[in-house]
Amino acid sequence: MDRKTNGPPPNPPKKHHYIPAFYLSRWAIGPDSRLCQYSKPHEVVVANRRHPEATGFVEKLYQLHDMSDDVSQIIEDKFFKPVDTSAADALVLMETDGNKAKWDSRRRSAWSTFLHSLLLRAPEDISDFKEAWRDLMHTDYSGEWEARYQEIRKPSQPATFAEYMAAVPQANLDNKALEALTHIINSQRVGKRMNAMVWHVIDTSASDHLLLTSDRPTIRTNGMMIDGGHIAMPIGPRTLFVAARDHAALYGVLGVGVKELVRETNRQVCNHAIKYVYGIDDSQIEYVRKHFGTKPQPRLLQSTTRDRQAIAKEMRPTAFRIRDGERRRLGNERSR
Repeated sequence: MDRKTNGPPPNPPKKHHYIPAFYLSRWAIGPDSRLCQYSKPHEVVVANRRHPEATGFVEKLYQLHDMSDDVSQIIEDKFFKPVDTSAADALVLMETDGNKAKWDSRRRSAWSTFLHSLLLRAPEDISDFKEAWRDLMHTDYSGEWEARYQEIRKPSQPATFAEYMAAVPQANLDNKALEALTHIINSQRVGKRMNAMVWHVIDTSASDHLLLTSDRPTIRTNGMMIDGGHIAMPIGPRTLFVAARDHAALYGVLGVGVKELVRETNRQVCNHAIKYVYGIDDSQIEYVRKHFGTKPQPRLLQSTTRDRQAIAKEMRPTAFRIRDGERRRLGNERSR
């Protein structure tokens, strides 16, 4: 029972947004409260009006398998929803106060986490991460995991670590991959670096064209800490967010000029698009057709290898249910 309504609990959410509706709503400024969704279902890009809630999602994208309803949605309910809610608050601060915004640690960290999440939470990222996680969990080149497994193995369990892992259902591995991903997105190391960058909001009203966005909205250099390193993302049709490594890197971005910034931003968000580009209307359809998905964005999967390995060290082999169905975790004594 739901204590607030005295009725049955609400159905678990099925639509898991990898491009949150609060973000897309900045382009839904027409009288119909919809934005223009450009997509390429076949050979030609087409434009359709969509409500922000009706795009940028995959059903059950972050769902845990073989779990009860209240547990299966925990990644969406307890991780991504709070990330997005806090980021929405930070976005309002930027819209209201611009570069005069007085950032507190909560909202600054919330925006950093959100930006990081956008580089790791799309459907293709989730699929690739699960595959990489499965490979990692079956890898034991040094024999370390075999030795640890033998220390805690019970007589009823498989003789070797490899045999044990072979018996672990794929659903268990995929669930642990999602748990590991939340730790990576919430990385203190990455968060501190992003929080320490120089943040700036650019008004692009002087440009003849409006900013587009897409299902790959975050533009970045090859490394945040390289010379000139920066991250940029449209946060509205006439507003661009930039986080730069230092003031010199920021000045390099600002020196380009607003019109060129808009052209380059639109080109990259269109080039990187997988399924969707977004605007306020279909006035830029020819531009989108020319650039849609022509240069896929390198993803962060490879750069998370170190984090995956560290998290795996904590989860393996103790984080999986025992083969015979016991709910106790293997070996409370993770090391001796």
